[in-house]
Amino acid sequence: MRLVLVLLVFLYSSKNLLAQSEPLVPRLPAPPYNFTAKELDSVLQLTFNLYFESDYVAILDKAPALIEYAEEIDEQRIKTRLRAVLGNSFIQLGDRENADALYQDALKEAVQRKDTFQLINTYINLGNTYFDADYDLTIDYYTKALELQKGASTTDLHYLIIHHNLAEVYVKKKLPGQAQQHMNDVVKALENPEIPGSKGQFVPTSQSVQGSIYLLQGLYYRSIESSLEALNNDRDDIDENYRINSYKNLIEAYEKTKQYEALIEVRKVYDSLITQRYEDGKIKQQQLANSKYKADRYQQELLKSEFTAKLMKQKADQDKIIFWVFTVVGILLLVLIATLLYSRSKRNKLLADLQIKNAQYLEAKEVSEKLATKNTKFLSTISHELRTPLYGIIGLSSVFLKDKKLKEYDEEFNSLKFSADYLLSLVNDILNINKYESEKGRQLQEEHFNLSLLMNSILQSFHFLNEKNNNELVLKVDPKIPEVLYGDKTKLSQVIMNLLSNASKFTQDGSIMIRVDQLSKDNDQLELLFAVEDTGRGIEEENQKEIFEEFTQVPSTITEGGTGLGLPIVNKLLTILNSKLQMESTYGIGTTFSFALPIKIGSEQKLESTIKEKDIKKLDHKKLLIVDDNKINQLVTQKVLEQYHMQHETANNGQEAVDMVKENTYDYVLMDINMPVMNGINATIEIRKMGITTPVIALTAADDLNLERDVFSHGIDSILVKPYHTEQLLALLIEHLD
Repeated sequence: MRLVLVLLVFLYSSKNLLAQSEPLVPRLPAPPYNFTAKELDSVLQLTFNLYFESDYVAILDKAPALIEYAEEIDEQRIKTRLRAVLGNSFIQLGDRENADALYQDALKEAVQRKDTFQLINTYINLGNTYFDADYDLTIDYYTKALELQKGASTTDLHYLIIHHNLAEVYVKKKLPGQAQQHMNDVVKALENPEIPGSKGQFVPTSQSVQGSIYLLQGLYYRSIESSLEALNNDRDDIDENYRINSYKNLIEAYEKTKQYEALIEVRKVYDSLITQRYEDGKIKQQQLANSKYKADRYQQELLKSEFTAKLMKQKADQDKIIFWVFTVVGILLLVLIATLLYSRSKRNKLLADLQIKNAQYLEAKEVSEKLATKNTKFLSTISHELRTPLYGIIGLSSVFLKDKKLKEYDEEFNSLKFSADYLLSLVNDILNINKYESEKGRQLQEEHFNLSLLMNSILQSFHFLNEKNNNELVLKVDPKIPEVLYGDKTKLSQVIMNLLSNASKFTQDGSIMIRVDQLSKDNDQLELLFAVEDTGRGIEEENQKEIFEEFTQVPSTITEGGTGLGLPIVNKLLTILNSKLQMESTYGIGTTFSFALPIKIGSEQKLESTIKEKDIKKLDHKKLLIVDDNKINQLVTQKVLEQYHMQHETANNGQEAVDMVKENTYDYVLMDINMPVMNGINATIEIRKMGITTPVIALTAADDLNLERDVFSHGIDSILVKPYHTEQLLALLIEHLD
């Protein structure tokens, strides 16, 4: 993909030659040579033409002798450029060994002559030699060229070439950070008006590479923008591989952003370019296979011609020259006609193939949409079926923990509740890994919240696990941080809980510290650093990249458990929160995860108040109807209500609820959604038809409901997803007091 940059180096070192007059000889002559320096300069220009026509064998046959002759007459400049042509010919023929040997000799000579310009050129050519074979060696050569370039001006074309090629290599190594650093230098140099006129070739190529970098960073919309700019700035003298790369970037970015219509159109053009490149490649291979035969035949004709010329003592055969001219013209016309006919045939075939592929793409899109719908339905069903029994386990264990008569069983109930909470966390991880890819999941839900209360609440939820593992939990909050903040409290909590969960599982007989420091403050905007440090076993260096992949765990002999989803979820959440996770880990010592979070100062007046005891007292003797088809769920809800002296009756489905509401008066109806006979939404519709305004609070384990369409539009006043905290239910009941 870097062919255009190879040629730029080649031309840059030879730019003065391109302005010379037409070569004095029509073909490369055979040795021995007896040229003047000016005639040899013209022969050099002819080798350039052969290179651009891909006649590499002719160059390999003649260039070594020409290099030796340039050495004899002490024309080092021409010798250097001839060697560059020969080396690039080796590269094009895949002969890296000879190319390397040639450039190593050039390197030694440049060092002896202290020729910095040639040293830079040679290191770039060595980097080009191993560009597709050894990325680390390529980077090493380009870096050496860059070090020599430091003393030169950034307007030098070498500066652009080195940074551009380094950006491409780091893209190949899938290291977008390093690639972006070099691309920034390319962009900066292109903005300099003193750069040579050939910088126009870099605009579309650098935009194409930038699109690849954004793609690796997961910035799909920015990748689309850069790739489209590259195509808009396309030029005829740009290597087609950059054009193909831009379309390839668009295909992947459109797939990631689910822009299927645009994807289909782009893939058509991409397939067309790939097909054309394949056909061109076959032709080129055929040309290379035949070039040796042509070169041998040409040499025989040349020897015969030279012998005839000597015998005729410079007598020109005008008729023969005219004959060859017409023959060449005739052959060119025949080749042109054949090429046009062949291109027309290939175009018709390509159009037919594109029509077939277009139909296949539409069919695949329809299948994909059906699978997505089934996947959503499956996750909804699994969510409901798993959360419903968990509601019973978590609810009953919470009730038993508050029962003074069962105080001696606190340890057992804590273990039971911890296991249920862990299973609920597992269910939520599996659901959330897809949730945060959706547009709805990426939306921020900002609110005012107390940072210290939030952090202490999170620590409390992990108290049992760390007590079991004999860990010390420490929280340090910078006193400069305001007490109330404004941001997405839920997503921040999920990030901290996932990181603290990992630290708690992988640390035994140690300590875990959570630090929150203020990095900067600008009016009401803060930047806070959150860090979770543990003294656990740490992560080996070879496993540190893998732990960020979904369903991947660090190999271990300890049974810590886990799904391998925690860190991928954290990464998705931090991307939404405009932050990035950093990790420092030393095996056998411990691990620190940290992230810098931009957040605003909150308002204490707008902070939601906690439930007061006097408000809870207002719920005494309130009568509620519990509607749920699950007996365990009924029992859990009953136990919670009885703790706060509320009365209750139960219904097993929506139809029973409608009948009971018709005959009795209730202060609240706690309505399950998914039930047999009649579901909760239809039951609520029937209740509202009777003119009954009793508050209906939906309790459901399904979290994929569209609140406006599926719930609130049918008369339900509030919704609470199971399992829930008792305080959440009490808050809703108080909110709907008469």
